[in-house]
Amino acid sequence: MDGRIRTRRQHTAHRQLGREDCLVFMHIPKTGGTTLYPTLQWNYPPQRTLHMDLPANGLHQMEDVPIETRSRLRLLHGHLAYGIHEYIPRRCLYVTVLRAPVARVVSAYKQILRRPDHRFHDRVVKRRIGLEEFIETLWVDARMNRQVRDLCNKYEVPLGSGDLEQAKRNLEGFLLVGLTERFEETFAMLRRALGLRIPFYVIRNVGFPIKVSKRAVSLIREREQLDLQLYDFASELFSRELEAQGNSFGLEVAAYKALRPLSRALGSGRAEDFLRQLSHARAAWNHARVRPFLEVRPDPSVPWGGAPPQPEAPGPQEDEVATGRSEGSL
Repeated sequence: MDGRIRTRRQHTAHRQLGREDCLVFMHIPKTGGTTLYPTLQWNYPPQRTLHMDLPANGLHQMEDVPIETRSRLRLLHGHLAYGIHEYIPRRCLYVTVLRAPVARVVSAYKQILRRPDHRFHDRVVKRRIGLEEFIETLWVDARMNRQVRDLCNKYEVPLGSGDLEQAKRNLEGFLLVGLTERFEETFAMLRRALGLRIPFYVIRNVGFPIKVSKRAVSLIREREQLDLQLYDFASELFSRELEAQGNSFGLEVAAYKALRPLSRALGSGRAEDFLRQLSHARAAWNHARVRPFLEVRPDPSVPWGGAPPQPEAPGPQEDEVATGRSEGSL
């Protein structure tokens, strides 16, 4: 049985989130999503929130989620391809964040180095594979141009110019397209677009600096041609949104920048553990309150529903390749 909603309730030209619309946060790996989605969770009731990390060409797995659960969603977030809205029986609006391709690839390499559970960790560490060799031998095929792939839901290789144009058309209909390199401005626009009641974020998964050679940059740019063009297009969309903000926007962004050290400090060490426990307590309390009326179990071990997996431990220093936020998967 095909679980897609045949009325095709896409995001439409009316890009204003209604009280009963579903917000879809497409978390493209290595773009800062692990910092953003906890804030989104804080602002939506747990019983109407769903976290899903789906594999390539895996949107059909949404059929495993009961239609009753999908029909009441207000927030859907995770590693998802564009098109997930076809499985949600209410109007959906997307938000996402894109990252400069060179910084994104470098961040993916650093993630492998610091995560022993990563499937490439032993190979890269034991063979002492440097960044250049990593790009040449492991950053191949479907790993290339991931941002375009997620935005047109195409993971076969190779991609073409038509796929890039489709990704651009899809982006144009998003409620908001943010940039990792302009994170404070992205968050301020997100706060305004969603009317967030808790307008604060905690920087998570901060990476460590490494030296990036000119040849490594050249290799990445050679492999990420479509993502480079998509990022330029997203930057144009971002600039248009900035121009539409009012006079107070600059003050709001300045405030978030001033709070950056505090936000980063809260995202590490004991403060991070406290926030994590607080988040679990809040979810448990809400679940107990609505248990008689719900089927959804706030448990990250189940295939659907509940809280997302916990973020990895942050590195010791800020990622100097871009703006210092490094998270997610390849």
